[in-house]
Amino acid sequence: MPPYSSAKAVPAPFRSDIDRAAAARQWEFGGADYMNHGSFGACPRRVRDFLQQQREDFLTNPMDYFGNENPRRMTEGRLFWAEFLKADSEGVVHVECATLGVNTVMKSLALRGYFRPDDEILLTSHGYNACNNVTREIAALTGARAVVASVPFPIENRDQVTQAIFAAVTPQTRLALIDHITSETGLIFPIEEIVAGLKERGVETLVDGAHAPAHVPLDLAKLGAAFYTGNGHKWLCAAPGAAFLYVREDFRDSIRPMSTSHGANDPNPNLSAFQKTFAWTGTRDNTPYFTPKIAFETLSALHRDGLPALIADNRRLVRYGCQLVLDSLGLKPHAPDDMLGMMTTIILPPGDAARLRHDLRQRENFSMQLGQLSPQFGAGRFLRLSAQAYNQPGQYERLARVLVEALEREKRGDLLPLPQQA
Repeated sequence: MPPYSSAKAVPAPFRSDIDRAAAARQWEFGGADYMNHGSFGACPRRVRDFLQQQREDFLTNPMDYFGNENPRRMTEGRLFWAEFLKADSEGVVHVECATLGVNTVMKSLALRGYFRPDDEILLTSHGYNACNNVTREIAALTGARAVVASVPFPIENRDQVTQAIFAAVTPQTRLALIDHITSETGLIFPIEEIVAGLKERGVETLVDGAHAPAHVPLDLAKLGAAFYTGNGHKWLCAAPGAAFLYVREDFRDSIRPMSTSHGANDPNPNLSAFQKTFAWTGTRDNTPYFTPKIAFETLSALHRDGLPALIADNRRLVRYGCQLVLDSLGLKPHAPDDMLGMMTTIILPPGDAARLRHDLRQRENFSMQLGQLSPQFGAGRFLRLSAQAYNQPGQYERLARVLVEALEREKRGDLLPLPQQA
């Protein structure tokens, strides 16, 4: 790699299909260049206003709200997800986040004796740490084993994903937990091929689709996975606490929420036992569940051709930004174009990721995902770039320049020190 000071980022022209400056006015980041939509999403003003009004109604008149507004909006929210996901509405329920969706499936299956001693639960080396943790916990409790399929990164093609996963299947493999879009590495896995191939081998799939809604097209009926969970707060820009769990019909009697409450013996004849138990899990603030529909409407209105066209424009922007950074550092792409969506990961040389991130935040006001690369992928650091409607080409152009400067400061030992922990 050439010295950073000799690398030159030469931006190619980028023409957006939307007025990004106007779109950005719907979000507020306190003046920061916010480049990390992938971690926590971000709510546009219309979604925030709607959420605040719902919470005000709930908090000022809880009796009427729980008795009338809450049941209606819970149903409306569930039906929105079903239409958006192209899924049977009877199989869709609200959960707070995809991690809770994975926990719900794993712990329900364990409670009902689905996992036997010496069964195997298949993970991949790109799996989300929180979901890997519950998988290993369930394996330890039931006598099963968590097995990891090693998928490389950097990666050359989609076939490396399917080959690694299928090679790890044995006669003992009972369930596979597979990311649709990986978190740290920002890869779109060929989930249709994976689910179909695992089914042929007698293995059911739980898909962690945390990043998938409003990022890639979804058709859960066609996909056929036993379980699929995803977030509304990430790429759909709904409120944190808005997510879904889909369960295929043959597993619905086996899956129950983490909290058993009055819904377990609700006499309502119009709802299945599966729906009733998830509809009421205790007194809680359900208002985030009601925001995905208005978030969808808000994003769709930003492009004359709707949400799919906005996603395509965001994908072009993140590729533009990624190439600028790669060129500035003299690096090559770490994944093929057909495995990338609205976020992409760049491997940086080894060093202190937290200090570099802090320096860029304090000096340049960049808010981004920059961390230590997981050890299975090497000793470097990762920079994961995102693009949403509020991002501008100029942000990536500036990042490509100041990142070179920050890495030069790092070589000289001039990065800002991390604040002292209390």
